[in-house]
Amino acid sequence: MRRVIRRMQSGSNMAYGHCLEPDWLPHVEGIIDVVSDGNCGYRCIASGLRLADVDGWRIVRRRMYDEIIGYEDLWREVLGSSFEIVKNAVHCPEKQVGASFKEWLTLPDMGLLVSTAFNVIIVNLSHGSASTFLPLRSAPPSSLHNILIIAMTNERNIHWVRVKLRVNAPLSSLYPSWDRYVEDHTPKVGEMDSYFETSRPLQLLMKPPYLL
Repeated sequence: MRRVIRRMQSGSNMAYGHCLEPDWLPHVEGIIDVVSDGNCGYRCIASGLRLADVDGWRIVRRRMYDEIIGYEDLWREVLGSSFEIVKNAVHCPEKQVGASFKEWLTLPDMGLLVSTAFNVIIVNLSHGSASTFLPLRSAPPSSLHNILIIAMTNERNIHWVRVKLRVNAPLSSLYPSWDRYVEDHTPKVGEMDSYFETSRPLQLLMKPPYLL
C-alpha cells in the first residue's frame, strides 16, 4: 500500500486540508493518503488496523460482509432500504482488484457496520458530515489503536484519507442512530459521557504503544 503522510503546519495550505471541518484543522497532525483504486476507504480502515499493505482492504471488506450476513436481522433494521446496496458493496470476490463506484465505502451508511465488525471507533471528519460511530454489540474500546479517523476529500469523486489528530483533540459528535440500535447489554449514551463529549481529549484515550 502506498502511504503518504502529509504533516499539517500552522498556516499551511496543505492538500486535503479543505476536506475537513474547519474546527478540526488546528488539531490535525497529519494526513495519510492511500492508493486511489475504488478501495481507498477500505484501505484507510486497513491502515488504521495495521493490516497487510497488499490485501488489507480485502480483509476489511470480507469482515464487513461476514458481519452483515451473520447478523442480517440487525443490519436490515439498521440499514433499511440500503441493506442490499451495502451488502453488495462490501462483497469481495476472490480475484477482485479494484472497485466500481457501487462498491465504494460510504458514510454514514457503513459507519456502524465497520465499527461493529472490528470493534473500533470510527471518526469521520469530512466537511459537512463529521460524526463518530461506535460498535453496536460491545462497549467502545479505549485505546487509540481502536480509534480510526478518516475523511472524504471530494464529494463528487470520492477519495478517503486517514487523519492523525494531535493530543487533546476533540472527537466529532456521536452518530445519532447508534443509541437506537445498540444492544441492551452495552452502555448507553448517558452512561458513557467520557466517550461522547465533543470536548473529551484524545489524550485520555492514548496509551503506548498506540501513539502514532
